[in-house]
Amino acid sequence: MNFEPQVLGEFDFPAPLRLIDSTLRKTLFTAGHTTSRLGFQRIAEALAELGVRDESINVTWTGADHPAPQDWALLQAIVEGGFPFRLNVYTDTLVGNGRDHQQTSMRRTVDMLAEAGVTTAAPGILEAPDDDAQKRQLDELADYFEYAGRAGLDTTTTFAQVGRRDFGRMLAMADHAVRLGARRLDLMDSTSSLAPEAMKLFVRRFRAGLSRQVPVTMHVHDEFGLATAGAIAAATAGAHPDVAMNGMSYRCGFAPLEEVVLALETLYGVDTGLHLERIQHVARVVARESGVPLPALKPLTGGYAYLKHMPGDVVAALTQGQGAFPPVSHGLVPARMGQEMTWVWGGLSSEGMVRALGARQGHDDLSGAEVRALRRAMDTAVAAVPGYPRWLDPQQAAARFDQALAGLRRVPDPERVGRVLDVACPHGPWQERVLARAGAGASAADLVDAAWQETGAAPVPDLVAMLAHCKPMAATAEGTGPDGTDDTGTDRTDGSDTDGAEGTRPAPTAREETARAALSRREESGVLGADDGVRRLIAELAAGYERDLGFRYVVSSAGLGAQDVLMDVRIRSARDEEVELPRARQELRTIIDNRLIQLLTLSDVIS
Repeated sequence: MNFEPQVLGEFDFPAPLRLIDSTLRKTLFTAGHTTSRLGFQRIAEALAELGVRDESINVTWTGADHPAPQDWALLQAIVEGGFPFRLNVYTDTLVGNGRDHQQTSMRRTVDMLAEAGVTTAAPGILEAPDDDAQKRQLDELADYFEYAGRAGLDTTTTFAQVGRRDFGRMLAMADHAVRLGARRLDLMDSTSSLAPEAMKLFVRRFRAGLSRQVPVTMHVHDEFGLATAGAIAAATAGAHPDVAMNGMSYRCGFAPLEEVVLALETLYGVDTGLHLERIQHVARVVARESGVPLPALKPLTGGYAYLKHMPGDVVAALTQGQGAFPPVSHGLVPARMGQEMTWVWGGLSSEGMVRALGARQGHDDLSGAEVRALRRAMDTAVAAVPGYPRWLDPQQAAARFDQALAGLRRVPDPERVGRVLDVACPHGPWQERVLARAGAGASAADLVDAAWQETGAAPVPDLVAMLAHCKPMAATAEGTGPDGTDDTGTDRTDGSDTDGAEGTRPAPTAREETARAALSRREESGVLGADDGVRRLIAELAAGYERDLGFRYVVSSAGLGAQDVLMDVRIRSARDEEVELPRARQELRTIIDNRLIQLLTLSDVIS
């Protein structure tokens, strides 16, 4: 569709299209950057290797009698570096507004630029305040061209705030500059006043009004997130885009080179002349030298651009690899711009991911029980990551997968099975049904699967009894905090260890208590650090929940903070028993499952 004649017929791209790069000056203008003189030269070197040939920088006096020292240092660094750029230097002292006195004379500015090795100067043409001022401005412009020509300087002219200026007067000034010898007109929509549709009309109307065609460029900022769209719209109407790598600039940034170039090349079929496979490298150089990181969600060059975490995408990444075509969930093959596709195991998963990772690790023979348990083992490991980014990278995922699979394929001895089940949930009838379902000599994976099934199928009286084994919310008990959130340790608040259906059971061993405490700390790590007021409120709401509904509040709190648990208990306290009991079953099912997987696959929990 992009190349249908009806679409292409609306375009009037410059031929050939030439990018005007502003990365160096825009990096200088970016707040807080840490770029050194050598850093600017390294950026310039990377841009040259990318194929950039037109570079623009600023040297401003801003009312003083000398240029800004940072501007001048950048100019010297680029000239001394001998880079293969046509260097265009904008300055604010070559032509005034026709009324106000210039602190530094035009001739001094021209002489300084020529002595510094500059070959192209760009006087900024301000909007004259009235007709008389514009006449004087025209005379100043003519004087400048005459003197700059004698000094050997080529000239482009710059017009800022083009969307806000009187169009007729600006066009007259621009055409006058063309007649005087300006080889290019640089237009700046300095504050993003033109929508993409208006941008097309503006550029077409501007170019049509010139008495002689010269190259026109357009400079677009990103106040509304439309800098790329605006730059491309201008290009479709005949203007060469002004861009900066990573969108470097002040305020909201600038038209990003990488977005404009790759969109033009891929979606419009326009040859920009750049070595696209170098783009990612240059983006990283600019980020490193400036100290301004690439945002994770940055289009094309950001860390998430080719990061696969959606289940189907992860499976494709694992099975198809870097050479996948069409590219996995993207419009551009990553190698074209020097990127690589990678994947993570994040908060979304599937059994297909388990099988794909298993095949990658050399395990094509996973059983259904192993697949189900491995998925939950991986998800539990993700939930245990304390902060952003909450995922397992490929190395971490492979290590946890292998560790979990090794544990799940072991056949634990009966004594260990008993200890593990007691730590997970000491409800006798449930344990008996789990053992019966798993069968003699069951693997750890079969035991985990049987426990999952039996918790889901437990009769309501047994379910309530199992919930009763969970410690209640205890806002002040030392070492427990509001640990009823998911600690399935025996509740002995009434002084007994009664199982309800089985009568008195032996007290848990010290080893089991230790394992239970270790698991509890892991599960509740996001809650235990909360202030006493929040913990007390959780405890009060949980007590009210149990009083009103007749069974204990539990939540699988891995990965949750105190405020998460507080919101959860508030919402669930308002439900009736018919709605809430299935939710309580699911939470308990998850808690027991997570505990069993840890107990059977992690050596640091119970031996």
